[in-house]
Parts: sequence; structure tokens; C-alpha cells
Amino acid sequence: MDDKYSKYANFKTRILLKAQEDLKSTDIGFTFEEISESSRRVEKIAFYIHKNNPEQKNESQLEDDSSVEFNESGRENLLDRIRGLGITQRVIQNEIIPNYDQ
Repeated sequence: MDDKYSKYANFKTRILLKAQEDLKSTDIGFTFEEISESSRRVEKIAFYIHKNNPEQKNESQLEDDSSVEFNESGRENLLDRIRGLGITQRVIQNEIIPNYDQ
């Protein structure tokens, strides 16, 4: 890192944050924590790798969707949207439907 990026800020912007952005549309992603033990200077970086759901919509996109008709096909559409959020069939059957069927 010392050879090419003399400032950590450049490395963070050009490498770390760009990689995070590039991976958003894939099935994996990461976050990182900057660790400074004895000064303000970043001494270590801890990486946390996680699974992405690239088809997952954020809350603002869900709010913008047109309202779902609550007939049988509307119910299935809503269940498909819930599954798309990564919620398992077991959770849907045992926790969501009994409490929020209407």
C-alpha cells in the first residue's frame, strides 16, 4: 500500500469504497471497520463478508410499489415479495401468516 497510495484516504476511496459499490449487485458484499489502537491513524482494517440479495428492494422502493390487491393473486404476489426479502417459508408459515394474514 505504501508504494501506490501514500494516503490512506486515497486507498479507501479508490479501492475499498469502489469495491463495496461494485459488489452491491452481486451475491456477496462486505463492510469494514477501521481500527486505530493508539492514535487517529488507521492501523488495521477488519473486514466483514456477508451474503447479498441483489434482487432485494430497499424500503423506499417497496413504498413506491403500487398497492397490492388482496385477492388470491394479490396475496401470492405479496408472499413472493416477502420471499424476495430473504424470509424463509417456515417464517412466513409460522410467524407472518398467522399474525398478519389480512
